[in-house]
Amino acid sequence: MFVALVAACDNAPTSAPTSTPTSTPTTPVPAPRVAPLPADAGVPRVAPTCIAKDATVFDARFTANGWLLACYLEGGDDVCWRLDPATSAWSFALRHAHLDLPARSTVTVTSTDAQVCGTDGADCRTVPLSGVMTSPDDQLEGAANDDRSIVAVWAAGPVHVFDAAGKRLTTIRPWQTPMTGGSGPSFFRQAHVLGSTIEVRIADTPVSSAIRLYNPRGTKIADVFRGLPMDDSSPPLALGGSRYAFLSFDTPRSIVIVDVTTGKQLAVYQLPRDALDLTILRVADNRIWVIGSQQVVWIDLATKKLAVATAPICK
Repeated sequence: MFVALVAACDNAPTSAPTSTPTSTPTTPVPAPRVAPLPADAGVPRVAPTCIAKDATVFDARFTANGWLLACYLEGGDDVCWRLDPATSAWSFALRHAHLDLPARSTVTVTSTDAQVCGTDGADCRTVPLSGVMTSPDDQLEGAANDDRSIVAVWAAGPVHVFDAAGKRLTTIRPWQTPMTGGSGPSFFRQAHVLGSTIEVRIADTPVSSAIRLYNPRGTKIADVFRGLPMDDSSPPLALGGSRYAFLSFDTPRSIVIVDVTTGKQLAVYQLPRDALDLTILRVADNRIWVIGSQQVVWIDLATKKLAVATAPICK
């Protein structure tokens, strides 16, 4: 949907400033496979002058000229706005009926096998699994690295890690956190496979997780951000090589950059104290973007400078 949205956005009339952005054009982020736009997509019913107070941002992409296209859910509509990073100016882009599309996973798991597909949903491979014990209420989930050489599978108990042939590499068991108050181990909310590193997220409060890194043999590499509560709303953001960005939870919230192969913390960028609703991480044009319903923050990785743009929320 967002490739079509970006194209419609670039071709739609705009009242935005006509200055040429100082940043070089960025390659658009590949969009997931989604349903086609409705017939009235991109045709404004009413061109708004501000974003509704109760609107929530649900995704963001970049246009061909390097501007951010942020889309908000307002009632039953998707309403998209452009942000020019050179001027911090916002302009309305397009509006259409909301398409409620299910999240797509490249890994589908049963207790006996995992179907691991490419990012386009094709070239699916079967990985046999063994020793994955579940109860009737368990919902198995899975993740794989880009080359699909390592697969992680979990439900309510441990994270099981296999190679592409189904050989068990390790089992990562949950541990006790403040969430359980000393009553036993907590539970894993998510896991990701970052190259050859397994990242696991364990519930440490009702609304946050602690993130820990392991190698394929099950040896602990490090706790991300010293094991402090982290935001679960976005997966790790790949910055190239083994560098990934994570979003902390507690105020002041921060972007934490880690080399996941060594666990070394490379940088911490503290966000504004009022930046509480930021949930989406993106990278483009050598900048890390953190996007929320009311603010957008971006960090220039070359200059280390941080910029903030407040969304045009209706009063």
